[in-house]
Amino acid sequence: MKLALGTAQFGMDYGINNKKGKVSQKEAFEILEKAISEKVGPVDTAFEYGESEEVIGAFVKQKGRPLEVVSKLPKCGAGQASGFFEKSLERLGLEKLYGYLVHDFGSFLREERIWDEMKSFKEEGKTEKIGFSLYRPVQAEQILEKGIDFDIVQLPYSILDQRFSEVLPKLKEQGIEVHARSVFLQGLVFKDAKELKGFLAGAKKALEVIGKIAGEIGVPISALCINFAALNPGIGKVVVGVDSLKNLEENIKAFSYQNKVKGVMPKLLGLGIGDEKIVVPSNWVVE
Repeated sequence: MKLALGTAQFGMDYGINNKKGKVSQKEAFEILEKAISEKVGPVDTAFEYGESEEVIGAFVKQKGRPLEVVSKLPKCGAGQASGFFEKSLERLGLEKLYGYLVHDFGSFLREERIWDEMKSFKEEGKTEKIGFSLYRPVQAEQILEKGIDFDIVQLPYSILDQRFSEVLPKLKEQGIEVHARSVFLQGLVFKDAKELKGFLAGAKKALEVIGKIAGEIGVPISALCINFAALNPGIGKVVVGVDSLKNLEENIKAFSYQNKVKGVMPKLLGLGIGDEKIVVPSNWVVE
């Protein structure tokens, strides 16, 4: 299964459409148990996701269940990288990660020695794969141009945000494992198009079309979004955060609709929005 488990909600309130807030530890444990049984993974977290690493670590320590985890190095200097990495391992209760990503690309650009630290974590056998969490296609181009030997990359990709479409084949050609996140654009796809105001009003037309297509083929909007990313041959895993066990079960069921979504892919590929004020959540402002 191409589904990976996002856990930002384990540590903090996350997403424009999040009405429940942070997931309780009890429900987080139920979600992780279900993810293991359904072969959903890896589990995606980050040092900066509040208490997310600690919650996952508590599960590992109490249940003794094996987990493949991807975590991320926060904004820092090269001299701090090892300390943050070891702290993440301690929080997670793990001796080794599946993947470790540079979370702040600016830190890497300011001090490329950070990559030497990342390589050392892999060489020491403390992480299987190393790479980057990216936000803009130009960042992927920069890494490729520098000839950096990396294994894994996480990037935003959704019906509304198709900015990485042109670079995905290049990454695949290099054998890079691509994890797509933000397939719901932090919940924007679930908002009522009529309620969107200000700069987000630019997404109204696309949201109306998404709703119409989902209705015509009898597929939940969430399943439409998950499969849009999963059907891209350049994407290896689709990272989806959940706020309940039921939510995870719905995301797993989404893959049963894949054949229906295949039939409308040409329509969905025409709905990408180029305006970064709309498709990059860090640019969102309250109006």
